[in-house]
Amino acid sequence: MMRRALVTACAIGLCACAARTPTRPSGLQSQDPTAIDAFNQATRQCAGLKTLTAELRLSGRAGTEKLRGTLHTGLAAPASLRFEAVAPFGQPVFILAGRDNRATLLLPRDKRVLEDAPVPDVLERLTGLRLAANDLRLILTGCLAQPASPTEGRVFAGGWRAVTLGAGITAYLKSINGASSVVAADHGNWRVDYANHQNLWPRSVRIRSISGDVDMTAAVEQLEINTEIDERAFAVAVPPGAESMTLEHLRSVVPLRGSN
Repeated sequence: MMRRALVTACAIGLCACAARTPTRPSGLQSQDPTAIDAFNQATRQCAGLKTLTAELRLSGRAGTEKLRGTLHTGLAAPASLRFEAVAPFGQPVFILAGRDNRATLLLPRDKRVLEDAPVPDVLERLTGLRLAANDLRLILTGCLAQPASPTEGRVFAGGWRAVTLGAGITAYLKSINGASSVVAADHGNWRVDYANHQNLWPRSVRIRSISGDVDMTAAVEQLEINTEIDERAFAVAVPPGAESMTLEHLRSVVPLRGSN
């Protein structure tokens, strides 16, 4: 599986992003209805979330291999996405775009294409993150669920509070500069940690698998919320003569793992 690097935008030299595992609250907890109000206040900007565009600078690891790269990103409700992996020069290393959690992946330099594939399967091959497009949009923004209906407010020692957002989703809050902020979440098989909030939006998002085999951080830059995205962005123009490939082929070329 890990035979050759595809992405020249990725560097083997990687800072130790997995050095220290972020904490979670532990010990005694008690009911705290005000945690629900704190969550609603911390995520008030999420009520109208429809689209985001950003530059994501990725660093981390999947299994034993390091990842690094820059993705120009567009995500739209309910489940549309576009990623372009930026190369130091020339064409993007890959373009991934689609709607309704189905997408086409184009490798312009190799003139190979994977058409109409499930988004979670393709993202797992590219980044190690098996996530649907709608989950990715909500996790990256710290909104986590839409609509959000927080329940089971709790308080822990150390200033931590928590709420439940449906099956498998727990949001953790702490006070930052006097305001409650979502600083962490348990989202199914993933552990998410947020930092560097600006205008309520996190600008650093770390996602780790429960198993420990995936640990990736996205520095979120040039973030824009609810800007109009042309629907054509969620389609890929496949050039004539592009060779079809399968998910198994994609596994062998190992995207987003390598050096530049």
